[in-house]
Amino acid sequence: MKATRILFTIALTAAILVPAAAGARIYVPIDQPSDQKFPIAIADLRGSDGAKIADIIRNDMELSGYFRVLDPDAFKAVARKEGVSIDTIKFSYWTAIEAGALVKGEIKSDGGKLNVTLRLFDPFLKQMLVGKQYRADKKNMRQIAHRFSNEIMLALTGVWGCFDTQIAYTAITGKKSKAIYVMDMDGNGPYAVTKGKTISMGPVWSPGGDRLAFTSYMQNNPDVYISNLSGGALKRISIGGSNITPAFSPDGGTVAFSSSAAGAANLYTISANGGSAHRLTVSNSIDLSPDYSPDGGSIVFASERAGGLHIFRMGAGGGGVSRLTFVGYQNDMPSWSPIGDKIAFAGRDMGTFDIFIMNTDGSNIQRLTIGTGSNEHPSFSPDGRMIAFSSSREGGAAIYLMRADGSNQTRVSKGNGMLPEWGPQKRPE
Repeated sequence: MKATRILFTIALTAAILVPAAAGARIYVPIDQPSDQKFPIAIADLRGSDGAKIADIIRNDMELSGYFRVLDPDAFKAVARKEGVSIDTIKFSYWTAIEAGALVKGEIKSDGGKLNVTLRLFDPFLKQMLVGKQYRADKKNMRQIAHRFSNEIMLALTGVWGCFDTQIAYTAITGKKSKAIYVMDMDGNGPYAVTKGKTISMGPVWSPGGDRLAFTSYMQNNPDVYISNLSGGALKRISIGGSNITPAFSPDGGTVAFSSSAAGAANLYTISANGGSAHRLTVSNSIDLSPDYSPDGGSIVFASERAGGLHIFRMGAGGGGVSRLTFVGYQNDMPSWSPIGDKIAFAGRDMGTFDIFIMNTDGSNIQRLTIGTGSNEHPSFSPDGRMIAFSSSREGGAAIYLMRADGSNQTRVSKGNGMLPEWGPQKRPE
């Protein structure tokens, strides 16, 4: 079975027009909670499809939760009269409407390709912070917009954005069938990784973003499979019994998972290429949902060994188990922040699940969702600043994003979706 697309292949080239002048100045301190969003104006690009690229960038900025995107209709006439260079922009107008940053650009066709120029300005300093020129096919316009959104985040917050990443998830495809899907982080471009009338669910990414591990009943038993997204045969790595909730190690060479091969569900590890499994836990209760710490030294997981389902932590080789949650019941689906400082999880309360976050020693538990249906399966963005999760707040389960402090909760999946897993980040060129 093969994916219908090859991930992370972007047929575009980029050039720096002028070295960024932002220096070390941080316009938006993203590690500090604040109700004040940074005002940014994003004008339609000059040229055909210029409004489409601007719309994608505006949506990225709003999804981040850090920006107040000014209404483009309010300045459309002014923007049309101006050019896209410092000497053609009337900065006094943009400071008058209190735009803390301004994005302008243009598109030109050249030999069947598009030359897209995008620039970020500080209107108050009358200074260009970022200037980029991309050459690509028209079909890559979305990637161009996301790539420049990452540049905006880096220039204004000091942290590279994650707008060109993807989210894998489980979609209901029939009365008795579920499939693995992948979509862009803003919900666009969904495509199926698995097909057929079977149940496949719970995808997790390899660190390189080239493979997905998931549970599937395609051979009438819940087994863990690995799909190579660039092609190749689907590989089953199973040891008998029911095998669920896989997780890749940070080096991508090992998969931890829960299996009932020896009776009660316990945690095991196995090479991502298959082979003999190593048992990590020996418990008469259920152990499931493992997730590695970013340094690979620890595993967080859910267990019923203390009665109700709670979150525990142990060494990556097993042993040294410590309990992290002591309140609530049915705490499950832990997700370790890629920064390594937090663990998010879902906990049942008053009949529904909500998303919580805590320090890695179990202290300072904070509730991120409440009163909005059932909210489950948190998964951090690659930069650790956002969390994807599924929610039933609008009826059937769908995929939502929020900042890691619980603010700016926004639906991104167009259709149904559950068990989201945020893919790895692409690095700046």
